[in-house]
This record gives sequence, C-alpha cells and structure tokens, in this order.
Amino acid sequence: MKSNLKIFAILLIVTVFTFLLWKMEEGASGDLSSEVTTDFAIADTSLVTKIFIAGTDGESALLERSSDTRFWTLNGKHLARKDATDLLLKTFARAEVKGAVPELQRSTVIRNFSGSGKKVEIYLGDDKLEKTWYIGTATPSHTGTYMLLETPENGKSQEPFVVHLEGFVGFLSTRFFTNETEWRYTGVFDFPGRTLAEVKITDHESPSKSYSIQSTVDGEISLYNASGSSVDFSDTLRIQDKFLKFRKVHFESFNNHLSQSLEDSIKFTLPCFTYEVSGFDGRSAHFDVFWKSPGTGMGGPDDHNHDGEHMYGLTADGELVLVQRYVFDPLMEPLFRE
Repeated sequence: MKSNLKIFAILLIVTVFTFLLWKMEEGASGDLSSEVTTDFAIADTSLVTKIFIAGTDGESALLERSSDTRFWTLNGKHLARKDATDLLLKTFARAEVKGAVPELQRSTVIRNFSGSGKKVEIYLGDDKLEKTWYIGTATPSHTGTYMLLETPENGKSQEPFVVHLEGFVGFLSTRFFTNETEWRYTGVFDFPGRTLAEVKITDHESPSKSYSIQSTVDGEISLYNASGSSVDFSDTLRIQDKFLKFRKVHFESFNNHLSQSLEDSIKFTLPCFTYEVSGFDGRSAHFDVFWKSPGTGMGGPDDHNHDGEHMYGLTADGELVLVQRYVFDPLMEPLFRE
C-alpha cells in the first residue's frame, strides 16, 4: 500500500512539474503574430537561394541552390543531402512563435546564444539577405527552441522567443548542423524515373559472372554476358528488377574509421565488384566495392570472418567510404552460373 502511494506521489509531482514547465514556456505573450520580431517564417521557400549556417565552434556550412541539379551545393565543392536541405526549407516555412521567454530566463537564454548557438542567414533571389535566425537550446520540455530574429529592415531583436512547428513535438536546433561530412550527399547512383540507360557489373573474383543490362527509352531490356554477347532470357521481371535496383543507391558514411596507410592499401587492391552506371541524359557513375573484415582491415570471399554488415566503397572521386551489405548484397547477386 505504501509503495503504491509513493508511486502515485511521484507521478503527481512529475505531472505538476511538466505542467509548470509548459506554463512557463507559454509565457505571458498573448497574440504575438503581428510583431515583426516574431515573423520567423519564410512565406515562399522556393525563393530561397542560399543558406549560411555558422556555429560558435568555428564550423560553418554554406548551402546554395543549383540550377543544374536537384541538389543544393555545399561549401562550393560538394552536393548537399537533399533530405537535409528539404527539412530546412520545411522548417523555414512552418516556424512560428509558441510564446515569449519568461523574464527571469531571458538573460540566461541570450547568454546561451553566444555559448552554444547557431546563426542562420537566409537569402532570397539575387543573394538578398532576408532574415537571420539565432538558434539557441531547447526548452526544458523539449517542445520548443529558443530563437531570436534579425532582419535588414528592423535589425536584431532584443527579445528571444520560443519557436516550434505546429504539429511537431521536438526541438529544431539539430536540423542546423555545420559539419561538412554530415552535410555531404551520399548518393552512389541517382537515376530517377526512366533515366537509367545501362548498368555494367564486373565481378573481379568470378569474371564469367560479369554482365551488363541495357534499356531503351521505352523500357525494353537487353542482357549481355561478360564477353559482350547478347543473352536470351525468359524471366523478364527478374532482369528488370535487377536493373531497377541501380536507380537510387546510397552509401552509409564518408567516415570509414581507417588510418591513411590502411586506406591507401585498400585503394590499390583489386575490388570485388565494379559498377558502371549511365543514364540517357549523359550522366555516368563508377563505384568499386571491397570486402571488409570484422576489424578495420579487409576481408574476402575465402575469409568467412569478413564483415557481415559493411563493406568499403571507392567513389569516382577517389574517396573510400563505408557501405551497408544490406544495400549492396542484392547488387552483388550473380545472374549467371559459372
């Protein structure tokens, strides 16, 4: 009986504490929708051309919309993850003020902006700076984010606010990261719709199992063996399914956790597979994969202890990356028997 009372008392305290946090975060703001210092949202995110994110640790990320591709560019030299840039645009469109920061907390919140905050510059049209967001920490209940707004017309607001997305429970600061590796696009092949024209698979360990699949614009499939001779097939769905697996493929991470010497040794080793993929638009992609041992070295087909979850991949730019077996095992399944 006493145990049940203790549990009830604890639950009551937690409920009251949560309610008080919520009330504190709501503040005494009233209707803030008309105040220029609370107008965080971007009405038309299709006009956003550039986003600059800077952290207090000195790292920064420059994202620019590209007219040549579906992807934004990162720091002028890489493609950026589309899922991450899309998430930023959705955040710009839906951000709204949940309430003012209670007066007793304001000095602490403002101080935290300079200690662990992010500065986000949002540009429209011809690189016109539209708004600058200063993003702080999450609220104690993790249902909002402390933010402060600056605009060219009105300057920097002196009052921070609790900002959230209607219908979303959580905080926004994690969306605005600055690490270049985290931002980089991890696509190996990207051929949406019917843009995929040819797939060539070279099996370096069993060369006779190598093959290529070609498609016409109308989707008619042709199969060729390792010597380039046409191969008749009856299971059209199986060949087509293999071909379509190459339309969209990603590796896991740029971080391969290898020393430079071991990375170099892998690069100069014969891969187990080479994939060459091209599209009707003239684009092409080349990717090599290597076995990985359970440790940090290499494995192989005769080594039953090679990693069952990961392999190494070598991009056309010469970067050694980490790939998932879950993704690449179906691509390595042979079509021919020796």
